[in-house]
Amino acid sequence: MPERSSTPTLNPGPGSPVSEPVLCGYRIHYREAGSGKALLFIHGFAGASAFWTNILQALPQGFRGIAPDLLGFGDSDKPRTGYSIAGHAEIILELTRALEIPEFDLIGHSMGGLIALTVALQSPQKVGKLVLVNTPVHGARGLHGRGRMGATLLGLGLVRLGLQIPFVLWALRKWPRYYFVLDPRFTDEARKAPFYSLRGHAEAMRVTDLSPRLKEVSLPTLVIGTDQDGIVRASEFALAAQQIPGAGQVCIRDAGHCPTLEKPRESREALFGFLMS
Repeated sequence: MPERSSTPTLNPGPGSPVSEPVLCGYRIHYREAGSGKALLFIHGFAGASAFWTNILQALPQGFRGIAPDLLGFGDSDKPRTGYSIAGHAEIILELTRALEIPEFDLIGHSMGGLIALTVALQSPQKVGKLVLVNTPVHGARGLHGRGRMGATLLGLGLVRLGLQIPFVLWALRKWPRYYFVLDPRFTDEARKAPFYSLRGHAEAMRVTDLSPRLKEVSLPTLVIGTDQDGIVRASEFALAAQQIPGAGQVCIRDAGHCPTLEKPRESREALFGFLMS
């Protein structure tokens, strides 16, 4: 059992941070809401647990939502090196052991979907259902447009700079598919990620291609995608739905890369409709 911090584990409200256990040697911050069947929510690149706030606040009765800040993001520790998709997967599994959760459903957004896939492939006996939201199953090769640009050193520098300059974010907001860049649940948390974390995670995604292993997924799976994602190719969503045996697919219309922020009602309906079925 990993060392637990002395932070009180009282639940101060839906989606609120409740504890910071030490997992795999690092302090990991997380939010929790509800009680019952465990749902693990994994955010994507430059995100944090706040990304899932509106989902945690709308949990149906009988569900317990847990959303960690991944290592290098939000309020979790931020080592200068050592980021990998497999490393994140191990921390997620350590978190479930620390919280004494024997089985859980997994929901991952974007890079978080790669982490969720890795957990599902590594420990399928612990995962009930799997939801992939706008996930590039080819890793960095599944990106296009500003997503591909953003994975380069120049692009990462521009992302880091843009987060500090409201005009840049305002300009991006003019494209509907980049609506999320003005949402504080994204921007406020993204500003906490140092450049070396962004660089390390871009490299971790670049070398992670899970597309050859999709047929090995043996869990009930839902693939959620959008029709205006300016970061991940739409073909990634179709490929995941086709290759994962029995997977379902939902396309959320008029949304970009972050449907849970841009189309919260439609996202909740798709997500909870699947998890409660």
